[in-house]
Amino acid sequence: MTVLLPFVINAGLNFVLGLLIAYCLGPAAFGLYAIGAAIVVLVNTALLDWLRLSAIRFYSLTAREKQPEIRATLDLLAAGISIALSGLLVAAIVAGIDFRLPAMLLAAAVLGGMGAGLFDYHGAIARARFLDAAYAKLIIVKNLLALILMVGGAWITRDPTTVLLGGLLSVAVALLLVRRALADAPLSVSAARKDVAWTFLLYSLPLIGSNAIYSLIPLINRSLLAGAHGFAEAGYFSLASDMGLKLFGTLASTLEIVLLREVIRLDEHRGRPAALRRIAENIVVVLMVTLPIAVGLWLVLPAFERLLVPESFRGHFASYMAILLPGFAALTISQAAFIPVFLLGKRTGIAPLATGLGFACNLLIAFGGLVSGPPRYAYAQASAFVVAFVVTAAAALRAMPVWPSLRDLLCVLFALLLMALVVWPLSGRFTAPVELVLQVALGSAVYAGVVLGLNTMRLRSKLMLWRAMRGKGRPSQPSS
Repeated sequence: MTVLLPFVINAGLNFVLGLLIAYCLGPAAFGLYAIGAAIVVLVNTALLDWLRLSAIRFYSLTAREKQPEIRATLDLLAAGISIALSGLLVAAIVAGIDFRLPAMLLAAAVLGGMGAGLFDYHGAIARARFLDAAYAKLIIVKNLLALILMVGGAWITRDPTTVLLGGLLSVAVALLLVRRALADAPLSVSAARKDVAWTFLLYSLPLIGSNAIYSLIPLINRSLLAGAHGFAEAGYFSLASDMGLKLFGTLASTLEIVLLREVIRLDEHRGRPAALRRIAENIVVVLMVTLPIAVGLWLVLPAFERLLVPESFRGHFASYMAILLPGFAALTISQAAFIPVFLLGKRTGIAPLATGLGFACNLLIAFGGLVSGPPRYAYAQASAFVVAFVVTAAAALRAMPVWPSLRDLLCVLFALLLMALVVWPLSGRFTAPVELVLQVALGSAVYAGVVLGLNTMRLRSKLMLWRAMRGKGRPSQPSS
């Protein structure tokens, strides 16, 4: 499926991008850049992400033909928010408001957040219309340009502001290249409707609050860590946090792209019970994909760090990543597996409750005496994501008429256990390149072999059926 290609490229380039920027900037400058990057995420989430959420839920091929006011309202809101945000930024700079950050860095971060919001919104439009090629082009162009401009800017100037501006420029170019393919009609103020905008807001407001809290947690932790232990320590923490959030965030978004649109299609054509049964199956799919990535990354951390992490970050990176990994996995599973239950029923009130409890847990650990030293902020962030996941999962399972297959879940756990037993003894026995390749190859082979061997999710049966159907479709060869 074309829509899966952007995930593979996006995940790989995000790994490379974060490492190269860290290598060029060094710990202290990277710590300042990471605070700016967290502001980018917060601005996008708090002010523009509701457009992406509304497009995913309300805009479709059917809506495009029968309800043109939906796209017109979305486009007008996107333009209005962008203009208003730009005006507020100019006013704040002219007034000389002190945000305790360099003014140009703050401006680049706010504009970057606006660009990220427009990028995510247009990506949602492409997915809603099943324009997989346009979506792939959008993702690939943005990531390749970001790799060139952000890393090039970091290498030449060693300035975090230049790096953020490089990211903004890469988004702008990608959006320009796909604007015609994604356009429905020229922007029309008269076609937009206030009641439609109000429906979008009521639907997405709980999710906006929830996602804003999620994005606020890393920003608070980085700022507290920088204030208590310096920007260099914040840089160590931020490299692990940024890479994990990007990798698992991309994974969650991709799983959502692939799985949620099929759920919504089932809901439209076969009813809510069929859609909820598909969600129960999707939970197994999400776990089957997310858990081996999280466990596998933990297993290969020593070799990965020795081979790829800049020398000035080594030791710190692996320590922080090992603490943060459970939270990243929990965040991915929550977004891709359980949140769709509430999106389907347009009952999104559970989201801010879950993240609010997670935020409280974060503050308790960050300011409490349960953990001392810099690691407390990593434990705080991971615990916040895990608490939010537990609350979301419990509420979702209560609302579902059927649960995921226990047999399939046990098969996934058994495959993970065997994978770990094979990979773990290899740690520290070879040079870093050889060790990493062996661990990834053997771990993948063992996990895939066990999953297929146990016919988890009937994958082996489906594969055999696909091969049989493919064989029947081939033209017969004439006998000689």
